[in-house]
Amino acid sequence: MTQPKQALAVVGDVHGDADRLARALGILLSDSKVHLVFTGDYVNRGPDSRRVLDLLAAARNEHAGGVTLLRGNHEDALLAYLDGGSLPDFAAHGGLATVRSYLGVVQSGALEEFRATFPPTHRLLLERMVASYERDDDVLVSHAGFDPADPWARTPQALYDGHPGLFEHGGPWPQPLTVCGHYIQSSGRPYDSPHLVCVDTGCGTLPGAPLTVLYLPTRSFRQF
Repeated sequence: MTQPKQALAVVGDVHGDADRLARALGILLSDSKVHLVFTGDYVNRGPDSRRVLDLLAAARNEHAGGVTLLRGNHEDALLAYLDGGSLPDFAAHGGLATVRSYLGVVQSGALEEFRATFPPTHRLLLERMVASYERDDDVLVSHAGFDPADPWARTPQALYDGHPGLFEHGGPWPQPLTVCGHYIQSSGRPYDSPHLVCVDTGCGTLPGAPLTVLYLPTRSFRQF
């Protein structure tokens, strides 16, 4: 007899909104049977990226149902900057808000201090994030979905970078359902179609925008 698949809770982009993430985790961590999958883009733009990474690290260590942290393009931008990347590129991703969350004020020498004092535990957390979560004949979760020109590609470019044509894609589909973040739904409601769900509802990016969680297999939503 086939065992039922573990229930999933897929959490949309956070972007430094630690308060909403903390409220969501207060509910999500209470059910040890649910596996948590986060779509990436935890940092930049919002006010408290540092606390967001602290909360995620604690959740990964404590949650009996397991936690999968997917990498988004903003985590890529942060790691690139820590490795000597350009300030304009990092700033364009909203990176100065992340610097402020670690140092308090951005002043002369702050950017060099940020690189030098960035917590090794947070660096390791970022480096260990994965590109996708996929279950055969069920669901693909990645930050930006997939490349409609090659639905089975699993390169970073295919999974982290935006593919606007994804929302007009008529098939084939790599799995019956794809769940992604990345594409901000300015309505504050998730995009929900038979084969594609987008759970980035602007949390940390748009003022007052909610953090959205998709529950599977019930295919129900909750917002924080």
